[in-house]
Amino acid sequence: MLYVSSISLSYLLLGIGILSIAFYLYFRILISKTSESNDSKDKIIGAMNNPELWKKRNIRMSYVSLFWAIVSILLFIYLKFYFNTSLISMLYIFVYLALIVISLLVSNKKDKIEA
Repeated sequence: MLYVSSISLSYLLLGIGILSIAFYLYFRILISKTSESNDSKDKIIGAMNNPELWKKRNIRMSYVSLFWAIVSILLFIYLKFYFNTSLISMLYIFVYLALIVISLLVSNKKDKIEA
């Protein structure tokens, strides 16, 4: 079994947290630019078939991104400052990444069921 140091894992989680915050901000900017009062709404939405479903999907994705940002940063803090073991199995990394992917897929599946 492969092992990684807790310091490396903590910085990997920090990177995932920062990336998740960037996705959260991206989806929130899209949501605000497509609000009724914004001038760029027509440029973004254009001739979209179902803009309400698109907006709901972006709102849901922003919340999923925010959730993983919070979880990743909390795990970073825990591993960086409170965890004393130096080596951690890489299995935890793969399970964590699989959970992120599964949550994104489930979020997108819900849209297909509603449509």
